[in-house]
Amino acid sequence: MVKVVLLPAVPEDIDFLYGLNRATMREYVVETWGRWDERWQEERYRQHFQPASCKIIVQEGHDVGVLASRKIETELVIVSIQLLPQHQGRGIGTSLIDVLFKEARDEGKRLTLQVLKVNDRARQLYERLGFSTVEETDTHYLMKAAP
Repeated sequence: MVKVVLLPAVPEDIDFLYGLNRATMREYVVETWGRWDERWQEERYRQHFQPASCKIIVQEGHDVGVLASRKIETELVIVSIQLLPQHQGRGIGTSLIDVLFKEARDEGKRLTLQVLKVNDRARQLYERLGFSTVEETDTHYLMKAAP
């Protein structure tokens, strides 16, 4: 298992997290909706930022990503896992999902998430880890894994 530390996000993390969002999501937003409007994206991100649901992923003393999740009645929802591009493909996402699977099992909840249809790399990772598509919209797959 890859060694990372999860630290609670604080309001001061907003600049790092927005930059991370831009670095990880811009190409998928453009592919899905045709463009990236920087001003709109940043305003929307800042308006909807909820530090309480976010954990900063730290590896070897460096902020490398974010894990956002929330719990609802029967589900543990993965809102977002974003890693700086240079830290992707190194097992961090798999390790985090393993931890979330354990938490969901311990609480008797299903693990759920949404992924953009154009993000094949993430969808394939989720499928490999036991998620299956249960619903879809024009832009997203809704995926679930039983506890």
